[in-house]
Amino acid sequence: MNTPSISFTSLGLVVLDEIRFPSQEPLLDILGGSGAYATLGARLFLRPPLSHTLGWMIHTGNDFPELMLDRLESWDATLVVEREADKPSTRGLLEYEDTTFGPKHFTYTTPLLPVHDNNLKHTPLLTAQAYHYLETPQGMQTRLSTLLSLRKEAGALDHPLIIWEPAPYACKPENLQPCLAAAQHVDVLSPNHLELAALFGEYPAKAHDKATIEALAQRMLDSGVGQDGKGTVVVRAGENGSVVVSRDLPPTWLPPFYTTGADGRQHFKVVDPTGAGNAFLGAYTVGYLRTGSAVEAACYGTVGGSFALEQVGMPELVSGGDGELWNGVDVFERLAEYREAVGLGA
Repeated sequence: MNTPSISFTSLGLVVLDEIRFPSQEPLLDILGGSGAYATLGARLFLRPPLSHTLGWMIHTGNDFPELMLDRLESWDATLVVEREADKPSTRGLLEYEDTTFGPKHFTYTTPLLPVHDNNLKHTPLLTAQAYHYLETPQGMQTRLSTLLSLRKEAGALDHPLIIWEPAPYACKPENLQPCLAAAQHVDVLSPNHLELAALFGEYPAKAHDKATIEALAQRMLDSGVGQDGKGTVVVRAGENGSVVVSRDLPPTWLPPFYTTGADGRQHFKVVDPTGAGNAFLGAYTVGYLRTGSAVEAACYGTVGGSFALEQVGMPELVSGGDGELWNGVDVFERLAEYREAVGLGA
């Protein structure tokens, strides 16, 4: 069997979450983490046999459930599992203050098992077309340098597409300049609206103002994103949807999926927003690789993110004679519906 050519790999974490609500039994071993959700977003648009071009490296401990591994293998991606025999898997505790999925607190309850760029050596993931990182500004430059050096050693001289999600805890004013410096080496810089405001020292209330979001995104772009300033800033802005800012087009807003539709009604109830931003970026990347358009890619991203919102954890995949359904829905039909709703045609 030929080694597949890998289109996308997320180097984010895979986390086993415990989720607690007041006066309810906790939910245990819920798959989460930026790597898991970004991989989901990409996988939604990569049906078999293209699913083999999705590279997924997971770093697990000795307690990673076999049933979950079976489920991940059912996604039919190129899965590389690194298992630590003497350590627990990365685990987190997500506590909600009420049952509306509103205010929440997250803490890691075990030491992290990250995927390091060195782990990609001797795997097909080292020559992927695109990578997703959730990383600090300081860590981003180091990791990119390592990745490009490893690729060069392996004979991959092309520059991959780099999608960078700044680590939320690092988004504070003292990290603005390091963030702008790191942004010059990535192709897509994508904070969410709260992280963007925090980097510039704006009050959280300002983070929900579209004019403020647009202005701050433009400031990031003007400081230089990507090689020769040809990169893109994509801000994921919650109920405002997302905005794409690049040198080649005016700031373009796209609404969230669940507020669109000719009938004006919500398509579904938002159950849990956890992971929607990561899924957006995985789907965005596949959309960009497919179309070369940042706006079209953001349509993919919006639809990809919508599948993370409908439940706690991952959506349900059912494969059959008619293809694939996620939560009973054809992903490409949802994309066509969304594109029509925002005036891009079906």
